[in-house]
Amino acid sequence: MVCGVTFSSLTGTAYAGLRRRKADVDRVLQMHSEGMTKAAIARVVRVSPGTVARWIERAAQHARSFHDARTQIEEAVEVQLDELSCGGVGDAKGAWAFSGIEVSSRLWAGLLVAKRTLRATKQFVREVKYTIGSITEWTLFTSDCFKYYKPAMNAVFEDDPAVYLQIKNRYRGGKIVRSTWTRAMGSELAHDDALARNSDSLKPNTAFIERLNLTKRMCCSLLRRRNPSPARKIESLQSALELVRLIYNYVRPHFALRTRRGHETPAMAAGITTRPLRLREIMSWSVPGSEKRRLALRTLFAHA
Repeated sequence: MVCGVTFSSLTGTAYAGLRRRKADVDRVLQMHSEGMTKAAIARVVRVSPGTVARWIERAAQHARSFHDARTQIEEAVEVQLDELSCGGVGDAKGAWAFSGIEVSSRLWAGLLVAKRTLRATKQFVREVKYTIGSITEWTLFTSDCFKYYKPAMNAVFEDDPAVYLQIKNRYRGGKIVRSTWTRAMGSELAHDDALARNSDSLKPNTAFIERLNLTKRMCCSLLRRRNPSPARKIESLQSALELVRLIYNYVRPHFALRTRRGHETPAMAAGITTRPLRLREIMSWSVPGSEKRRLALRTLFAHA
C-alpha cells in the first residue's frame, strides 16, 4: 500500500521542503538579522522578495520553537523590562515591541509585539517568567512607568520572591540627567536583599534594556527611524525580531561578556550552551514532536 507520505532527514527543521541550498537560506537569514530589507536581500541572493519573506517566516517559527524548548535561566538576578515603539502602519500601527533582558547574562528573555494593552502586558510578563523559570531568591525587576506593568507583575509574580521598581528618567540633550524610582512590589528589606545579589547595577536603572532596544533598531530594518518602508503587519515585526533574538542569544558573542575563553554569547553566560552555536545547527534542529510524529506515521503505514 502506498501511503503517499514522504519523510527526510530535514523533516521538522527549518529547511524542510525548500528547493534551494541551505547556504542560500542561511545567507538570507544572516543578512536579514543585520538590518537589510527583504527587497535588498532578494536582489543580492537573486530570488523573489516573496521567497525571502517565506523563508524568514518559516525560520522565525523555528526560532520561536527553539527558544521555547531550550531557553531557560537557572537563577535570574536582575530583569529589566521595556517596550519600543515600532512605528508601523496599517495593522501594525500602534504596535510596540515588548522585551525583557536578564542582566547578569544579557539574555534576551522575553519578546512580544502587540498593542500596549493590559492583556498583552500580562502575556509578555508570563513569557519572561517562563524563561527565567522558578525564582527562589529575591530577584529585582525594573521597568519604566508604563501603567500596565504593575498589575501584570502583581498578577504573574504574586507568589514569587520578586521586587519590582519603576524607573523614571529625565532627559536633557538626549542624555539621562536624573533617575528616580518607586517600589511597586516587595518590601524594603527584600529590596536590599535583591540589590545585594546584584553585581551589575549600582543603583536601579533600565540601561541594559535600553541598550537592547538600540540593538533591535540596528538589526531590524522595520524598526529604523524615519523608515521609508515601515511594517504593515504585527506578524512581520514578530518574525523579524524572533530571528534577531535567536542570533543575539546563541550565535553572536556579546562584547560585554568576556571571559578567559573570549567573548561569550548570552546563552553561554546563562549556562544554556557551552559554545556559540552556528545558525545552521539551530535551523537543522528538529522541533520536538516532529520526530515522534514521523516514527508514528511510519509504524502506522507499515502495518496498513
